[in-house]
Amino acid sequence: MCVSETSEEYLETLWKSAEHRKKLAHLTWIADHLGITAPSALEMLKKLEKERLVINKTRQGIELPEKGRQIARRIVRAHRLTEVLMKETLKTELKEETVCGMERHMDEEFMDALCTLLNHPTKCPHGNSSPKGK
Repeated sequence: MCVSETSEEYLETLWKSAEHRKKLAHLTWIADHLGITAPSALEMLKKLEKERLVINKTRQGIELPEKGRQIARRIVRAHRLTEVLMKETLKTELKEETVCGMERHMDEEFMDALCTLLNHPTKCPHGNSSPKGK
C-alpha cells in the first residue's frame, strides 16, 4: 500500500509510542512529537482512521491496528538500517533529512540485502531496537 510521507510520519510516531510501552498514544503527545498543533494532528488522524491505519479510542488514545503496524514497521526498519549504514559503515554524520529521504524509497528486498550487508544489526546508533526482516 502506498501512503503519503505525512501518513508515514504519523504511523512511525505511533510505533515509537508503542516502543515506550504506551499502547495508546495521546493526541497531545503525537502533536508535540511531530511539532504541530493538536487540531492539525487530529485532522490527519481522522484521515488515517478512515483508511483503517489507526484506531482512535475516544478519551483513551490512538493505536495502530495491524494494517498501520505493517507500514510503520517497514518505515522504522528502513530508518534504523539507514542510520546504521551512515554512522557505522560509512562513518558519516547522521542527518535526519537524509535518513528520512532514503527510508521512504526502500522495498523489503533492498532492506533485507542492506540488513545482510550490515550483519543484521539489532539496534540503531541511538540504541533503539530494529524490527527484524524475514
